[in-house]
Amino acid sequence: MKNSEEVAAALYAENEKLIEYWIKKLYGNTLPSNIHDELYSAGSLALYQAAENYDPENEAGAKFNTFASAYIKLSFIKVWEKNGKPGRAFDDTVKPPKPDEFLQEEKKQGERLGKKEPDRLAMQVLEVLRMWSDERHSLTQQDVMDWQYAYAYEKFGFTDQYDRRKFSQILKNLMLEMNPDGSAGEGAGGPRILSEENDANKLTGLSLVHLFSYAEMDKLIEAVCFSDMLTGEEKAALIKKIFSTASEYYRSPFWDKAGQKILFNPKVVHGRFSKKFGGRSLAENNSIVQKAIAGKNVISFKFNHYTKDMDLEPNKDKNGEDRIYTLRPYHLVVYHDNYYCLGFHEGSDNVYHYRVDLMSDIELVLDKKGKPVRKKTIPAKDYKFVDDFWNPETYMAEHIYMAYGDPRDIKIRIDNRDKKGFTFLHDWFGEHFKVVRPPKDADPDYIFVSVKADPKMIVHWAMQYSGLVEVMDDEVRDLIKEELERMRKKYE
Repeated sequence: MKNSEEVAAALYAENEKLIEYWIKKLYGNTLPSNIHDELYSAGSLALYQAAENYDPENEAGAKFNTFASAYIKLSFIKVWEKNGKPGRAFDDTVKPPKPDEFLQEEKKQGERLGKKEPDRLAMQVLEVLRMWSDERHSLTQQDVMDWQYAYAYEKFGFTDQYDRRKFSQILKNLMLEMNPDGSAGEGAGGPRILSEENDANKLTGLSLVHLFSYAEMDKLIEAVCFSDMLTGEEKAALIKKIFSTASEYYRSPFWDKAGQKILFNPKVVHGRFSKKFGGRSLAENNSIVQKAIAGKNVISFKFNHYTKDMDLEPNKDKNGEDRIYTLRPYHLVVYHDNYYCLGFHEGSDNVYHYRVDLMSDIELVLDKKGKPVRKKTIPAKDYKFVDDFWNPETYMAEHIYMAYGDPRDIKIRIDNRDKKGFTFLHDWFGEHFKVVRPPKDADPDYIFVSVKADPKMIVHWAMQYSGLVEVMDDEVRDLIKEELERMRKKYE
C-alpha cells in the first residue's frame, strides 16, 4: 500500500538533499548544466516515488535513504541511456582495494590450509579473474599475480609465490582450455579469458568474459525483483546466486552488496502469486505442470475458489467430496497476469483452461505399475493445438477472458476521436485484428475493425468499453440487449 501524500511529502522534504548528493558523488561538479538539471529532475521524481512506496517494515529492512538512493540512481541510468550514453550510476562508485591491503595482518602459525599445487593455483587464478576483471575492467599479468598471492594468503595462509614464467604458463593453459578455438567474445559458448597480448613472457589486458554481461545481469535481477511469484526471502537468495557469477565491480540499483539485501521494498510488487496454497507456491505448480507437458503425462488436481475468509476451497463433486480433475495438459500460458494450464479431459475433445493459482494437489496420474500415465494422441480435429501449429498469441486473442467458446469473426465500430481506442484494442487482441471497409454512409469519425472472439465473451468486453466501441454483429447486439435488460432489472 502506498504512503499518504502527507507522509510521502514529509519523507521527500527530509531527504531531498540525496538527489544533489548522488549527482556529485557519481559525476562530480563538472557536468553540463542541462545534464545536471535533467538528472535532478529525474532524481526528484524517483525520490517521491520512493517516498510513496517506502514501508519501514519491509522484508528487505533497508532504511529510507538507502531505499530511496536505489530509486534515484536507477533514474540516473535512464537519463544517461536517453542521452545515448551507457548508464554510469554504479560503476564509478566501485573502488577496489589493493592486494596488499589483505596482507596487513599476520597469519598465525598452523593456519595454512592444504598444500600448494598447480591445479589449486589455476582455480585461484580463475577466481581472481572472476572477482577483479569483467567486460569493463582488465588486469595485467602482474595484477593477477598480486591478487592471487593476496587471495591465497588471506584464504589459505600461503606465503610462497610462483615465478613469472610458471605463472604465465598456467595462464596460457587456462586460456587454451577455455578458448580452444581461439575465440573469446560474448556468445562464444560460455566464459572466456580475453587478452590483449599473448606473448610467452607478457600477458596484459586480461579479463574474464563472465557467464552474464552487465546488461544481462541487470535484466535478470530486475526480473527477480519484480516477480510476483517469489517472496522477499526467495528473491534475496536468487539475487545472491546471480551476484556470485559477477565481478566485484558490478552493482545493481536493487541490491545492497555489502549488506546482502534487497534495496527496495518487495511489497511494492503485488505478491499474490508468492503465497502458498495446497502446500505449494505458484512457481512449484507451474514447474509440475510444465514437466507433465514436456513428459506427455496426465495430471490430477483439485480446482479451488476463494471463500469470504480469503481461503481457497476445493470445488465439490455431487457427493460433497473434493472433486478431482484429470487433464491431459498441452500448454502453459500467461494471460493478463494469470497463468493458465490448457488441456483436454479424458474422453472429451473440448479444450479446457484452468488458472494455475487456483489449482492445488497437482500430481502425475500413475498406472497400476506406479508409472506416469502417458496422454493419448490429441484428436485430429484439434491438430492446431499441437506445438508445430499452435500460435499462443492468436489463441489468447481469440479467447478473451480465457473462455472456452468457439470464436468467429465479429465486426466492431471504434470512435477514432478517442486516442485510447486502439490502445485498449491492442491490449486485448494484440495485432490480431484488422481494419475493414466501412459502410457507405458511415460516420468518418469511426473506424470499423474485425476481431475473432467468442460471441458470448465479446458481450462483456463490449460493455466494459461501451464508451469507445459499438458491436455491429446482430447476434452479439441481441446478447448485449439481453444482458442490459437483466442489469436494468437488477438495479430497479
